[in-house]
Amino acid sequence: MHQPLAFAVADPEFYAPLESAADRGEVYRPDPVPSHWRSVESAVWTMWFRKKLEGVEDGWKVHVSAKPDRLGAVLDTVAAICFEQDVPFKHLSCRLFYQWAHHKHAPRPQSGKFIAAYPSDAASARRLMEALREALADEDGPFILTDRRYGDSRTVHYRYGAFVSRSRVRADGTHVLLARDGDGALVEDMRGTSFRPPEGVSDPFRAPARTPAAPPAQATGKSPATTAAASPAKPAEGRATQGKGPAKPVTMRGFVFEAAVRHSNAGGAYRGYEAATGRPVFIKEARAHTAVEDDGRESRSRLRAEWETLRALHGLAPGLAPEPLAHFTAWEHDFLVTEFIEGRPMNSWTAVTSPLIRADATGQDVTAYFERCRTLIEGVERTLDRLHSCGYLFVDISPGNVLVDDDDRVRLVDFEAAQRPGEDFTFMGTPGYAPPAAMVAQDPSVCDDYGVCALAQLLVAPFHHVVARNPEALDHLRYGIERTGPVPEDLWRRLTKYRTPKGEGPLPGPREVAADPPAHLAALRDSVADALVAMADPEHPDRVFPTIADGYRTNTLCVAYGTAGVVHALHRAGRPLPAGVLERLRREALETAGDLAPGLYAGVAGIAAVLAGQGLVDEARDILAVADRHPLAAESATVFGGSAGLAMGHLALYGHTRDEHHVERALALARALPDDGALTARLGRDEANGLAHGPSGVALMLQQLASVCGDRTLLKRGLHLLHLELDRETAPEEAGMTFPVSAVDRRAMPYLYCGSAGMLHVASRYLAVTEDERLAAAMPRLLPVMDVTYTVMPGLFQGLSGLGFALADHAAVTGSAESRATAVRTARKLFGYAVPHATGTRFPGDQLLRLSADLWSGSAGVLLFLTELLTPRPDALFTVDSLSEAAPPTGRGPAAG
Repeated sequence: MHQPLAFAVADPEFYAPLESAADRGEVYRPDPVPSHWRSVESAVWTMWFRKKLEGVEDGWKVHVSAKPDRLGAVLDTVAAICFEQDVPFKHLSCRLFYQWAHHKHAPRPQSGKFIAAYPSDAASARRLMEALREALADEDGPFILTDRRYGDSRTVHYRYGAFVSRSRVRADGTHVLLARDGDGALVEDMRGTSFRPPEGVSDPFRAPARTPAAPPAQATGKSPATTAAASPAKPAEGRATQGKGPAKPVTMRGFVFEAAVRHSNAGGAYRGYEAATGRPVFIKEARAHTAVEDDGRESRSRLRAEWETLRALHGLAPGLAPEPLAHFTAWEHDFLVTEFIEGRPMNSWTAVTSPLIRADATGQDVTAYFERCRTLIEGVERTLDRLHSCGYLFVDISPGNVLVDDDDRVRLVDFEAAQRPGEDFTFMGTPGYAPPAAMVAQDPSVCDDYGVCALAQLLVAPFHHVVARNPEALDHLRYGIERTGPVPEDLWRRLTKYRTPKGEGPLPGPREVAADPPAHLAALRDSVADALVAMADPEHPDRVFPTIADGYRTNTLCVAYGTAGVVHALHRAGRPLPAGVLERLRREALETAGDLAPGLYAGVAGIAAVLAGQGLVDEARDILAVADRHPLAAESATVFGGSAGLAMGHLALYGHTRDEHHVERALALARALPDDGALTARLGRDEANGLAHGPSGVALMLQQLASVCGDRTLLKRGLHLLHLELDRETAPEEAGMTFPVSAVDRRAMPYLYCGSAGMLHVASRYLAVTEDERLAAAMPRLLPVMDVTYTVMPGLFQGLSGLGFALADHAAVTGSAESRATAVRTARKLFGYAVPHATGTRFPGDQLLRLSADLWSGSAGVLLFLTELLTPRPDALFTVDSLSEAAPPTGRGPAAG
């Protein structure tokens, strides 16, 4: 269960794996179970076996899907056959896990699988599937996108893949699963949205053409927009991407599918037109037995209800809702066709319109923006008044369901949750925009009013999850905004109606902080450190400090997401570590070094630097030696997980030991960097930019190495890489300089991991040791980007703390008093994200869904910034600037040896 929301279920305070939830709902167990079979819990699965499949590492997996009201019966049937045929199997352990595996936003490759069986060979698989096909002939279930169905069964599926857990770590710290191809070589175990066995493995069960085992479009991974029109009744999804039109459009029931707008586990959404008239249409798809809600309704039943609602509203108030044009079933999918509504979702509108996230915003800009916000909110309210007069509630007011056109007119779309209030009222909503269930139980109409207030919050600042934990944060938000322009009182009343700050609490108000920033920021730093120490749990089975979803996806040791990052922040702050923390980090680092990426933030190099800083130099040497042998040291060049980060780790060890071996290893890694084209392939995907995954991170390593060994040819290569990234800036015509995440992800980023702050961090160091006109010209455009009213998140690498850190770092490198003043002003804004607790002050992590201690997005990153702002010392982020004055002779440069 890897979707971010799934990590916000088990624990109300911290991100946690779904399987750690205490309230799991109905627990599933086959009945009866033979006495000689035993079970083992593994993540969300319960595994059953009499004996393990020794020597069988890959084969034909058999998957069984089931409807939510038939889970127990299907499990008993399948288990009985597996027991009889002596085939090991596993099943989702409980109702909660089933619901999340079939959730609207669940990963599509995993959805549909309720039971998985592992027959020893193809003959055994065929025998098992024949028995299951016959026994489950009257059952129905969702189609599993990675598989093929067996024969005419609607529940029995199969795919080829690994039976044992085998993986290879990527440079970003995540793992790719492996299976053997037809030649026995280990290759990626492809789990996309289509049936894709490894090269050289043929399907021995393929059904005759007259009995298709799956809709052809599903089987090939194509969307309706790229599926041959010869199969109009076979819907599917997969390769079509947002904004890309088809080479060969598909027509279904008189409607032409042009392009996919989005995909979810519930089904796709498509842009198209009516073939007879050319009228633009919006087409919404519902896959059978997916996106199951608590009330038992699945995607198709909700789509049919939406069709009926739209028809009723069109008769009562034409133009209020999208005009319904058609509803039809093709294969096992339902489709709803409506008029196409022009506009962009309100969250997208805010992201491109709000001056509050721009450093160059004027008071006039802010005043004009808030007038537009008032217009939008009034438009939503008028629309809801019309809807209520028709006897309906919208229920799921959220930014994705409100479209804003070029004239600031709003339209409600996606009436899936809209209904007449009554005894069978069904509550479904979007986190942050839905009221508490107890409030809904008293008066269902609160859903719409609460949602409008949440929209007002979005337009001003999307801090919903912070404000839910600490309404006093709103006072800091308003104070920061009104440095530039006032917030209209009616808009403020709207957004604070259900979350009203009372001007009291353990944290100081904005005017108190402004009166004495050093004192209050020092108190905040100490309080954050106190809370971090209190969060330590060396006996926790999954992690020592609370982390984010990415920590569980990668590892909970590394600098970015794990123990090492928190230890580093506490060490820089001068705080002793809680008992047991360092020993667990030492032990687990030695045990798992070979399984981690070699680089600085996701892997071994950063952990080694932290261990060395704690005096564990021998252990640091040992794990760096393991990292040197890792294949990624030659395959990836990133700072985050690849060779540039490994070189930085070696330089850090040199700083602790003065062992020349570490400089030589760093030089060897630098020499091994290929030329531009090949180097780009070794960085983050899609020509990634930034400190973590892009060219500027490699440039930082080259500058740091040059500062140690004295070889200025390294600076020349680094400058070339910085120029390459400067060439990719988002909008050269704008006053501020930002950078896209990649050639594909064009979001304009100001952050430390990718964007303006990261470029500033590197460029400042180059300009301190060499002259370069392009970098010098970039500085006046980089620095203003750091001074914004707010960012969505407070963290170090993708939030406000990173902007402040870059400014404080620039001040330390250059002596700029202006940068230091701006960094202090930035730090004051952190009170707008702070969550007070009995143990100290805590901060939310990635996406603000839960609290976190991690360095990347959580409290440790905030602590590191505050520490370096208040008591600046070199090398806060694993640079070795302090070594530059003691550089050794230049004989170790690229031309040597």
